[in-house]
Amino acid sequence: MKSGLFIKVCFLNYIFWCILNNKKSKIGFGGETMLLFGHRGYSDQYSENTMLAFSKAIESGFDGIETDVHKTKDGVLVLCHDEKINRTSDGKGYIKDMTYEELCAYNFGTKDNPQRIPLLKELLELCKGKNVKINLEIKTNKIQYPGIELESYQMIKEMGMLDQVFFSSFYVDSLYKLRAIDSSLYLGYLFEDDYEKNKQLCLTQKFHVHAREDFLDEDEIALFLKAGLDINTWGVKNRFRYAYFKEKGVNIVIANKNFKKLKM
Repeated sequence: MKSGLFIKVCFLNYIFWCILNNKKSKIGFGGETMLLFGHRGYSDQYSENTMLAFSKAIESGFDGIETDVHKTKDGVLVLCHDEKINRTSDGKGYIKDMTYEELCAYNFGTKDNPQRIPLLKELLELCKGKNVKINLEIKTNKIQYPGIELESYQMIKEMGMLDQVFFSSFYVDSLYKLRAIDSSLYLGYLFEDDYEKNKQLCLTQKFHVHAREDFLDEDEIALFLKAGLDINTWGVKNRFRYAYFKEKGVNIVIANKNFKKLKM
């Protein structure tokens, strides 16, 4: 009897710990006040996913920075939106096929203000100790970089920044891998297609909702919030939609523009 009681107490303690841990993982990311994250940094004014765009996002008052992590040929974690560097630099080719040193030969900024491809570590160092959050998208929906989830997590943990960074991905397997690594992590599922299917995935798997902004009307917002899920939407292009989401209780808007500086 004593053994059975002990097991029951341990089980209840575990459940209580899980509840507390889940609450802890939400602190600073949701809440009563909607947050504004710079999409790839302050990309409306500066070259996207560069240290300049990140630092200017902080200076201009964004609450957080959204960015994308890839892995180079020699295993370095770098920040860039696309799998190829063709669009965002003066080079060509896949990140996975180049070493970090090779990537540093290309300009990811402008002629007047050249920028090299940033390291994940550099962004973490920039944000550490500041009142700014990071939404790190694990960019694995097209290329599954071996070990990128664990390596990103370990770097963030070693820098003591797990309370400042949350993860998202279009590739749900990356979210499952992260959850297996640390069940307390704040995880967001990105989607823009198959809305009903992906909506149910968020509801059943308890992934926070990173849906494109045009999917979200008043009823959908209310449904997700009632289910205890945060809504962190992206693709917001004008101040009217920004104001609408703020009124309806959306948690985070991820945008190129700094809507805080625009008159509502």
